[in-house]
Amino acid sequence: MARPSTDLIEYWRSKLTVLDPWRQLRDDEIQALYAEREGAPHSDLAADLRLAGSRTAEVKVILCGARGSGKTTELVRLAHDVRSEFCVVRADLGNGLQSEANTLAVVTLLGVAALHAMRSWEAPDADLATLLEADRGPIGRGAHALDRALAGFGDAVPSVAKLLGGIASIVTLFGVGDPGATATTVAALTSASEAAQAAGSVSTAVSRLRLDLARGPLEGRLDPSKEDDAQAVVEAVNSILDDLRDRAGRPPLLLADGLDKRTNLDDVALALDDESLLRDLRAPLVLTGPVNLRHDARFRAVPGNLRLSLLYNVPVMRRPPGEGAHENDDGVAVLCDLFERRSSEADLPVDLFASGLVGKAAKHSAGIVRDFLRILHEAGKYALIRGARTVASEDLEAAMKKLRLELEGYLDETKLDILGRVLDKGTLPGSPTADTLLFENFIACYHNGDLWFRPHELVVDFVRSKRGDES
Repeated sequence: MARPSTDLIEYWRSKLTVLDPWRQLRDDEIQALYAEREGAPHSDLAADLRLAGSRTAEVKVILCGARGSGKTTELVRLAHDVRSEFCVVRADLGNGLQSEANTLAVVTLLGVAALHAMRSWEAPDADLATLLEADRGPIGRGAHALDRALAGFGDAVPSVAKLLGGIASIVTLFGVGDPGATATTVAALTSASEAAQAAGSVSTAVSRLRLDLARGPLEGRLDPSKEDDAQAVVEAVNSILDDLRDRAGRPPLLLADGLDKRTNLDDVALALDDESLLRDLRAPLVLTGPVNLRHDARFRAVPGNLRLSLLYNVPVMRRPPGEGAHENDDGVAVLCDLFERRSSEADLPVDLFASGLVGKAAKHSAGIVRDFLRILHEAGKYALIRGARTVASEDLEAAMKKLRLELEGYLDETKLDILGRVLDKGTLPGSPTADTLLFENFIACYHNGDLWFRPHELVVDFVRSKRGDES
């Protein structure tokens, strides 16, 4: 096959950027491109915060759902909804935390993020070293109090000053200095070279932050003998949160994203192992995590506990009583709306995908936004390889085959047996392997009608064929 022309490569580069499933959307893009889905958690969470009144610090929630299902988008929507009433601080734990980070590391990172927010409210242009001088204003006092508390764990713990030096790369602030302001992040980029330079700078800062956090007691399970020292860290963070409330004139709201970027479930469990430390923070807190947390007894709706808010897969499949599963038009329409919003925003050709192909991609995505975009993105690449400017049915089929083979390669006899049982019964077997399959998106969790489970649509036929069921 002939090499695509430079003109065709440039044509598809601009189109596929819009559909890139791994590209981090800017917060203003999320606002413009958000496709409302039934039961979206951000509205419910905003209502909880407003109804709590003076007891907002008691609002502690884990927003759990499939990886790539849109939890970050829900957090950003929540931040925009309440930014005039709360000082919203969003931290990306997925990029900021090292592997095997414990709950103390999460609390420490949130405290440093709150210090960063206070600096943005009080003295954004001031020299950090000057601000950190002992007893020189709330930032210096807060940093030194947190340092003293962390000192109870020995010399291996990094200084707050070092952590503050890298924290900006993983923190987004909403409404700083102006209740109507949009998110404050890294300065706007004006060229591709500046974008590349900034990306490299952020990557370096994130790597340094992870390295600084990967010290002694911030990794691995917390020693029970250190509970009092851990509580001292919580109190130091609470003092920072109190000062932030005073400077901002509104209560802080902590949004902690990305726990499900951990490589395995054990890492997620470790970060939440001492959840009482999170409950004791004097600020409302919303974390995101994998859908598996819905089975963890610690996070059921018990007064005083972190409670769960669930973001289910977009219900692209429906299973009426007594019938086999089939396409759910309402769920497919949600993902098609998402595509139309991106297409309209980027002024994509209306015929970029042949009729019906976007809906077909939605059905086979298992209701996971990232998988939906990935199918479309791969189909565009196959159209480029074919030398075409529009996506045909053969391109979509090739894209789905590629992703299907990728998924099938991870399935052994035990996993296929579990997926077969899920397909038959619509329930999740109680086993660690089933939990792993759910965590890795081989199983979808739908909520239309009753709650039910189904293998990822791309592997359903493979699961049937391996057990001799072609129905």
